[in-house]
Amino acid sequence: MALPSIDTSHPRGVLVRNLSVLAGSQAITWSASLVWALVVPRSLGASGTGIFTLSVAASQFIGAVISLGMKPLLVREIASQRDRAPRLLASAILVRLVLAVPMLGAVALFARQGHFEGPQLAAIYFGWGIAVVYTLYEPILAALQAIERMQYLAYTDVLTKTVVILVSVGLVLIGFGVIALLTTTITVMTVVLALNFVWLRRYFRIQWRVAPHDLWALVVDSLPYCGFALFFTFYLWIDSLMLGLMTPARVVGWYGMPTKLFGSLMFLPVILSTAWLPRLTAAHRSGGDAHLARSARPPIEIVVALSLPICVGVYLLAGPVIHFLYGPEFDRSAPIMSLLALSVPPMYLNIMVNQVLIAGNRQMVWTKAMGVACVVNPALNLLLIPYFQRTQGNGALGAALSLLVTEICLAAIAVLSVRDCFAGSFGSRMFRAALATAAMAAALVLGGHLGLGFEVPLAVGVYALMAWRLRVITVDEMGQLQDMARLIRRRTRPVVEAVSQ
Repeated sequence: MALPSIDTSHPRGVLVRNLSVLAGSQAITWSASLVWALVVPRSLGASGTGIFTLSVAASQFIGAVISLGMKPLLVREIASQRDRAPRLLASAILVRLVLAVPMLGAVALFARQGHFEGPQLAAIYFGWGIAVVYTLYEPILAALQAIERMQYLAYTDVLTKTVVILVSVGLVLIGFGVIALLTTTITVMTVVLALNFVWLRRYFRIQWRVAPHDLWALVVDSLPYCGFALFFTFYLWIDSLMLGLMTPARVVGWYGMPTKLFGSLMFLPVILSTAWLPRLTAAHRSGGDAHLARSARPPIEIVVALSLPICVGVYLLAGPVIHFLYGPEFDRSAPIMSLLALSVPPMYLNIMVNQVLIAGNRQMVWTKAMGVACVVNPALNLLLIPYFQRTQGNGALGAALSLLVTEICLAAIAVLSVRDCFAGSFGSRMFRAALATAAMAAALVLGGHLGLGFEVPLAVGVYALMAWRLRVITVDEMGQLQDMARLIRRRTRPVVEAVSQ
């Protein structure tokens, strides 16, 4: 029997289509990431993983400076005035090329001051190259997101992550190390950059002849977003850099591996916030703050409700999962993963609230909040990393605890900033979600001796049953999820078959 079609001309149909495309790409990249997790860290060891993490942290810092955090601005402006896209895209790309040059000098200065050498030094310079390539195609992704062509964001994600992961696995299996993996990354990203220009031509023609005042105007308009991007990146990656300066490479590896897994847990708020931002922007434009608050409640409630089982499940299963995936060399990463799991609910909430503030043109609220975090988090790291390194030989525990405390502080600010979004059914739904999560936790504890092959399906089954009985997800939302599942199967089947061949 043919599956019922989805009317993608209807607002709900477009949203379901976009969510399905993004979720489908995540399903593919998760599968590839599992292969990476089983092979690469074991081959690189804790020290090699630490060097890889250092390169990723450097690329994130450099990318935040070069991009000026302007992607949300581009999405907002192009979604509102599509005819501005050709000049905005040219200005954004040219500004980034100009800023990339002095950043190379800053990288050289940082490497000298940090006394990095050998593979660590090369990893930092690779971080610069990766950041430059990514920031050149990020404006194109912003334009495609603004016109709700999420399939290209999905293609970029799948190509960048899956190809890099599969090639990296092959390289480490035949004896190559970190530098080969970083070379692969920058090569694949360059190819993806070219593809993004090809995809963009279907919708926009970049007008490269822009005046200097156009570049300056874009820089000025980006300043509120730039502040947030710099603060956020500094906050998110300063722990890895501080660990690199204050602890051996293997400790950075113990921290870098669980943070990679932790990053993959952000799939849900990332998918929903990416798909919902243009609609939240339109809601605010048409009905002001009140309409925005009503439109933001469903995605916020869904994200926070589903963060609870993810948090508890990862906390309880961190030890056996880490040992199974990475072997005994990474056993000291298990308590780090448990601490990071506790950060899931506040971080999910914070990601969604940031999108609401952007849609309401109040991004400076969150920029200031991140400024506070950039003071609190490094201060905590300065105290806790040396303490745990001295007392337990694992300073990464201090970095994880610092992240948890800071995220809780940010969540308090988030609730106060958009308090109207938490009216109505929010408390009731969270209570029902907590009950379903408690039942799942009990099943995990009681079945803890049965092994991961039984525990994980048991936990998922118990939570799904309790969530259904307690109506954690509404009937309308369940219908959207079913529509998404059908579209995911349709859209991922050809890609999966191509990859498998």
